[in-house]
Amino acid sequence: MKRRTVPLFVALIAALMTVACNQQQTEQEPPTPTPVPTPIIPTKPTYTVQKGDVVRQVQFTGRIGPVKEVELFFKVSGRVRNVKVERDAQVKSGDLLADLEIAPLERQVSQLELDLERVKVNLERAQKANDTAVQQAEVETAMRYQDYLRLKNQDMEPLRIQADNALESARLNLASAQSAYDSSPLPGRGGSQQGMNLQRATLDYQTAKASYDIAIAQMTTGHDNDLSMSAKQLSLANISLDSAKQGVDPLLINDVKRAELSLSVLKAQVSESQIIAPFDGRVTSIRVSPGSPVEGYAAVAVVADPSTLEVNADPNSTVLTELKEGMPVTVTLVSFPDLPLAGKIRQLPYPYGSGGAATNDQAQAEKDKSTRIAVDAASLKDTKLQLGDLARATVILEKKTDVLWLPPQAVRTFEGRKFVVVQEGDGQRRVDVKVGIASEDRVEIQEGLKEGQVAVAP
Repeated sequence: MKRRTVPLFVALIAALMTVACNQQQTEQEPPTPTPVPTPIIPTKPTYTVQKGDVVRQVQFTGRIGPVKEVELFFKVSGRVRNVKVERDAQVKSGDLLADLEIAPLERQVSQLELDLERVKVNLERAQKANDTAVQQAEVETAMRYQDYLRLKNQDMEPLRIQADNALESARLNLASAQSAYDSSPLPGRGGSQQGMNLQRATLDYQTAKASYDIAIAQMTTGHDNDLSMSAKQLSLANISLDSAKQGVDPLLINDVKRAELSLSVLKAQVSESQIIAPFDGRVTSIRVSPGSPVEGYAAVAVVADPSTLEVNADPNSTVLTELKEGMPVTVTLVSFPDLPLAGKIRQLPYPYGSGGAATNDQAQAEKDKSTRIAVDAASLKDTKLQLGDLARATVILEKKTDVLWLPPQAVRTFEGRKFVVVQEGDGQRRVDVKVGIASEDRVEIQEGLKEGQVAVAP
């Protein structure tokens, strides 16, 4: 079949005719312009200056926890020997919760306890002997003192009178015997009774004379010598008493003190290797097991007293700078959102308050970095705190009543200048303002505006 072809000039003529027709139509009918849409001017929100209360406050969350709660730790590194409690175990103050392997140290303690007992026995014996010596010295001193007083107060005159009387009596007897002898017949005087009486009277007189001389001597030098000797014996007795009262040998006392000090040092080392319950409570955490290694001052257990609860929170530093201990707080429990509880800030962490400022070993592991809020017991009548409950705390920092205010978004700032754009009829103007306290939704207007004026948002 043969293909039909259109002559080239016929196609060219048809194309020229089409262009001519289109050009003629264009010259006769102008094109319709595309309409431009009218721009929509957005409406800016406005705010009316009102009077009311402006409250500056902070809020933060926390959980219900025990008032008494402490993290426990070993003060030395080592390997755990015994763990005597489990989590939630009830403990008493002084209970041993865990200890380290310290067998050599314990043997040293036992040896020192024996040494201390020995030196204590020696000291006790010495003290008893010294007590006896003191008693004996006191008796001896009393006796010597009585002898001294007797000699000192002794009256020698009666002794002299007695000796004088005896001598005079002997003299009279001698004179009488001599007279009788002289008057007797001469032939028999030598062996007569009168001669014998004379001899006896002569001897008696000589004896009386000797006694008299002795008495006189005692009244002069003898009594003074006896008194001097008695005074010296009394002085020696006092010296013995003073020596006995000085007590036992100081070396024996030092032995006891040295043994006690050494034992206390070792017992302190033992206590550093033990964890002891500081009060009656419950073990809320225990993180060691027998045989495990531990580092000194690393917290391994927590003991708490769940009988008294409070809110335990950790607000950020910006909030903490606004808080003070004793501030009133409103606490809202998640489980009781419609029953706000009254409370107050009991403790803030260091350096904002008194918490966590320990300067001894506790500083290593017991710094309390939390904020503690005590809840008023009277406000708990319709609810009950449960350990671990989530709570929200609200603290009013400042409150002003019946003051002008605007929302924060109505107040503008430029180069430190605060101002508000006020709507006045169809126009607007800027008004500088002085602001006071601010909350999340209100800013106090102290100067520049009046109640009822309308501010335009940026």
